Amino acid sequence: MDRARLAVAAVVVGLALWWSGQGGVAAIWLLGSLGALALYPHKIVRVDPSGKAVFITGCDSGFGNSLARRLFARGYLVFAGCLNPECTGAQKLKADCTGKLHVLSVDVTDEWQVRGAVKYVKENIGDHGLWAVVNNAGVAIFTEIEWCSVLQFQRILDVNVLGVVRVTKAFLPLIRTAQGRVVNVASLAGRYTFPAFAAYSMSKRACIAFSDALRLEMKKFHVKVVTIEPTLYKTPISEKNVLEQQNRKSWSETPPEIKEAYGDEYFDAFIHNIDNQMKRAIPNTTYVIDLMENAVTDVNPQARYVAATPAGKIRAAILSFLPQTITDIIFEKTTPKCLPRQSTSSSVSSASDNDVNSN
Repeated sequence: MDRARLAVAAVVVGLALWWSGQGGVAAIWLLGSLGALALYPHKIVRVDPSGKAVFITGCDSGFGNSLARRLFARGYLVFAGCLNPECTGAQKLKADCTGKLHVLSVDVTDEWQVRGAVKYVKENIGDHGLWAVVNNAGVAIFTEIEWCSVLQFQRILDVNVLGVVRVTKAFLPLIRTAQGRVVNVASLAGRYTFPAFAAYSMSKRACIAFSDALRLEMKKFHVKVVTIEPTLYKTPISEKNVLEQQNRKSWSETPPEIKEAYGDEYFDAFIHNIDNQMKRAIPNTTYVIDLMENAVTDVNPQARYVAATPAGKIRAAILSFLPQTITDIIFEKTTPKCLPRQSTSSSVSSASDNDVNSN
């Protein structure tokens, strides 16, 4: 019996207990059943890779590069989309996987390049069907809202959300014909790891919403839609130096009045805090690649894969049930310990005013 049927059976038993007047027992039963189901192993049955092609974005490095190698080794025809096909990662991928792997240029923010990628795939797919599109390309920006420019918001949404929409819509006709699947990578880094940084959190939620809607719409065509949600892993887009450079560039371009309100001391504390949070990033990305591979190759993939440690999953589950006031208190513990300059001066002014009013 698979997990879906077990879940239905558990709910039926729980409802029966509730209707019989045993509400407490029903609650315990359902909680215990959900915990058991979380640990219940999903049996993976691999699809036959013969005659199947896969298109992956963001293969310059990181998750995409590793997944392209995995699927090539399994016998899939792989189209590895790279922002810069001449970079070291893309060139090494091309050299290591000769034959059934194509490296091509694609910027997911460029409509014409995406259309060009579709044209290239059609011209080189031969008698294969396009089994899967994996939307893996992404960028990360971790800054505070007031020194994150609108252009930066636009950039991250254009890559992480509209890029997914562009690529998916462009390749859907081929996917529908093959009755294949769409796999979208939407990082969980944010709300349940450390305080959500607006641009990154917005893009993650929007990508998941798009995936949920697409999954329901594509059922009638027998096309599966899967989301992969990694927590904080060490990848090129989350490297300490990259994030620090982004913040320092944003800070240098911030209007003087905003910089004055925060102060350089607060900014330095913010950078130090980001460094500390990134130390929690999981160095081994194998588990994420395993889940991405399962999403493409399993006959019955799950709709959602959360690539987190057991402790991380428990933490996320607990936080999701806590009131907002409590989670705010918890997350405040991971914010910079230094107060912004304006906050400190306001506190002093308030204290002085109170002293005057009390005399």
